[in-house]
Amino acid sequence: MSLSQAEVGKSMLVVRVSCDAKLRKHLESLGIMTGAELTPLSYSDGNMIVRIHDSRIAINSDVANNISVIKRSA
Repeated sequence: MSLSQAEVGKSMLVVRVSCDAKLRKHLESLGIMTGAELTPLSYSDGNMIVRIHDSRIAINSDVANNISVIKRSA
């Protein structure tokens, strides 16, 4: 599923990031890459806030649609 479909408050594992090299490098600098764990915190006007490591990051819906995630198993 895409990150934009993920349930708020549930830990997710990034399985793929589909974007151009420039955006991929930027996301990697924020810690968003294959294998990263993140948690959606809120949605607002199609945008979302996610927690990754100890940071909160805003992601617009276009970018979130290009990040594939799965629920992290306990």
